[in-house]
Amino acid sequence: MDGSYDEIISDNPFFVDLKNDYPNLFQHCLTQSWIICVPRIGSLNTRAFTVEDFCAHILVPSDELPETHYSTLTEKQVTVTNKVITLEVTKGLPLQSHILFEETFYTEDFIKYKVWCIETPLEPSATADDNAISKEYLSSVNDCIDLLWTQAAGRQVLDQIEHSVQLFVKRHSRLPLAITSLRDTVSELYTHCLQIALQNRRLRDKSKSCKQILENVKIAVESYMQHLLFDYLFKPICTSCAYEDAHLNKKIRNMCDIQLRDLDIKKDLYHAVPKAKQLLSKIDTFDTVLEKVLCIKQALNAINKKDEYDNVVLLTADDLLPVFVFLVIKSGLPNWYSQLTYMKEFRFSGIGKGDGDESAFLITTLEAVIEHIQSGALTGPPNPESYYYESNLTEDNLSGRQRKSSLTESISTSDTSGREETLEYIFELIKANHSEQVQAILQKNQKQVQTIQNQNILKITVDNDSSNEDEEENLEIYQKLCHPLCSCKKCCSKLSKNLLRTCPTVSSRDSHGLTALHVACIHGKSNTVESLIDMGADINATDLNECTPLHYAASRGHQNALLLLLHSGATINQTNIDKNTPLHMSVNNGHLNCVKALIYFAEHSRWKIKINCVNESGNTPLHLASKWGYEGIVKLLIESGAEPSLQNLQNKTAFDNAHNLRILQVLKASTPNLYEYIHITSSNVRTLNCKPDNPVAFKLHSMKHDTNNASKTVENLKLIERILKAISYCDVKLACFYMKIDYAAYLETSDKANNVGCHPLCECLVCKKKVVSQTSDFDVNFADTNGFTPLHYAARYGLDELCNILVCNKANVNIINKKGQTPLHLAALNNKTLVLRVLLDNGANINAIDSAGNTPLHDASDMGNIGAIKMLISYKPDITMVNGSDKTALGLAKNKVHLTIIDLIEKYANKLI
Repeated sequence: MDGSYDEIISDNPFFVDLKNDYPNLFQHCLTQSWIICVPRIGSLNTRAFTVEDFCAHILVPSDELPETHYSTLTEKQVTVTNKVITLEVTKGLPLQSHILFEETFYTEDFIKYKVWCIETPLEPSATADDNAISKEYLSSVNDCIDLLWTQAAGRQVLDQIEHSVQLFVKRHSRLPLAITSLRDTVSELYTHCLQIALQNRRLRDKSKSCKQILENVKIAVESYMQHLLFDYLFKPICTSCAYEDAHLNKKIRNMCDIQLRDLDIKKDLYHAVPKAKQLLSKIDTFDTVLEKVLCIKQALNAINKKDEYDNVVLLTADDLLPVFVFLVIKSGLPNWYSQLTYMKEFRFSGIGKGDGDESAFLITTLEAVIEHIQSGALTGPPNPESYYYESNLTEDNLSGRQRKSSLTESISTSDTSGREETLEYIFELIKANHSEQVQAILQKNQKQVQTIQNQNILKITVDNDSSNEDEEENLEIYQKLCHPLCSCKKCCSKLSKNLLRTCPTVSSRDSHGLTALHVACIHGKSNTVESLIDMGADINATDLNECTPLHYAASRGHQNALLLLLHSGATINQTNIDKNTPLHMSVNNGHLNCVKALIYFAEHSRWKIKINCVNESGNTPLHLASKWGYEGIVKLLIESGAEPSLQNLQNKTAFDNAHNLRILQVLKASTPNLYEYIHITSSNVRTLNCKPDNPVAFKLHSMKHDTNNASKTVENLKLIERILKAISYCDVKLACFYMKIDYAAYLETSDKANNVGCHPLCECLVCKKKVVSQTSDFDVNFADTNGFTPLHYAARYGLDELCNILVCNKANVNIINKKGQTPLHLAALNNKTLVLRVLLDNGANINAIDSAGNTPLHDASDMGNIGAIKMLISYKPDITMVNGSDKTALGLAKNKVHLTIIDLIEKYANKLI
């Protein structure tokens, strides 16, 4: 084969589209051992391929001469002689194409198939006109790279744009923080990059011939420039919008318990909300305006309604906008205003397109949603303690509740109906701020309960005239009590099942475990809180979520109620079911006044408040304040001894959570040396690596604000594809070679560890010293365009040895791909029990959910993988979790009639009872 040309076939757009868009055709080619011809990159002038294009490049060997004679699926005869393909055409001379090289692939089932990389397409009809490049096809930065590469017949344009970005970064060591100045500065760079692209003769000629191609070139240049510049550019945008983001976050965090019904969303749209939420929450993972706008479009398209014939019905704006508001609130994104500003101000390719531009419409819709939330229309006045709570129960409508006279008179009468004095009625009075009426009712009920307890209500007098039936009933009640005067909760319940409902006291609870003091703290009724405390209410009572009244006062920002509780002895470090303290709650919702009250009261009272306490996710209050951009709270926590270097369960510090320069400056001022160390050693720093022999190759190490996103340039993607391909061949040694891991050293270390009685994951000092020699500088958490890392592939193919090696080299066992799948999901799907054990022993989350809501247990149940089920059950998963279709793992097994799995899960469930 010709060695003068080489490319990675798995990166070829033609080959990728064949596998992704026509999987049935591709699989049929594999089973029939047909040959796939792939035109080299740059030989095709279109990226919109049809099924006819693919059929024209699939060769079927003839029965008589299978080595030299073939036919295409378009019924054209083909001969192959001396690496030259000759295609017979009806008109003109035969079409010929050289075979540049041949590559052999194997599937995971070890099915062998051949791919020929050819110099030119096999027939003219297979390459559409230049005008066939559609704007809609550009859906990612990789599409933009492919467009500029193929249409310019090389990477010269890409290299020149990269070089221009490098010079821009060197020239502007610090970007302006004002949005207008920042936009104008970047706009100048965009104009220069577009000029570079149009200086290419091929691109210039094609752009002149078709306006649509020119639009695509503009989008491609803009997107590639944004991809290179994103980390350097987005931090100043977040800094400029820091106040708006923090203000919006405070609004959203205080609406975290809002439900679909609260926004009057139609019930037939409920089913689409989980998927739409998952799609929209990924918007911060994209670098370009093109991808972010497409993310919004996909999220809105997921909100659909179907008629009785299962046809999609178009929604009106009145139906769609409330759902969009709900999605923004629930997405958990800390910088919505910055995201909006980035899409609105830095979309240079869309300037002057008018009202018909779909992207502009989507951005405007998002802006309207954010402004609606920002206005406070969904939450009421900003200070909840300073206004009259507009409950459904007011002085006006109280008269309509079938009362005999006024509210006060009715409360004072002894014949008040039980319906009026239920616990729900007491809660309504608290919401309406009727503290005097609440106190009167509860005091009266307390006396009534005490009277009942002090009387021998169950004294049984056997009347000679009473029937035997009544006598037996009384004796039965008597026998069930501890003793006739018992006042325990059990006996009170037996005496009158409706006692607490008809005669609520300060200790009464509703179905959620809420007491009257909980409700008063939720709504900030300080007068009622004070009276309830005086009446002996339990200030540390917990509801079903183990939240105390202090948790609710802190989370809602009610400083007066919070101070009353603290002065009465409320536990300041009490945790709820998620291990959140009141300090976590007040910080998370941005209530600076409550944070001050908690810290200063603890200091004044000489109580020890846990400033660095961690919740179930490993987050300290400083993590939350940094994430949501609360600058004042960050300063206060730092002054009170908060530690910025602590890591949560995702190995992120407060530095990693900060998304604007102001927060970073506050954190840096507290520990300047640590800040520099984190940014030097961080494995998530973006570098843009080009070919080493290219004179304009560079790395953007000079970008001072690079943080989270990994490099997606062509060369790095090719490297990861080589690694993943080696793993798919089960070639552990080759994969280690690509990742610069000394495989021989690993084997030697493993053997020595086994000889002394240890194992490859041993944490003793001897083994730790040995493992140091096998670590690599390569970032093993680097992923391909679909989010697959080497650990994903090692888990998929059951390579437990490679999983051990990757874990030793700091592989993230809970890393997810674009479908939200962790390596544990793939091991469960493919029934790789040894890999499951390795991952779970190294901290894999057994209850991790993917984008469809499935846990590894769901996947194993759906596939009928008995071995995986046994292994997962031994690590105690949560079998009550439901996926996006509201199915548990047991429900999926029952749907597929996997009897053994049903039996295993049911036995496990019985053990938990």
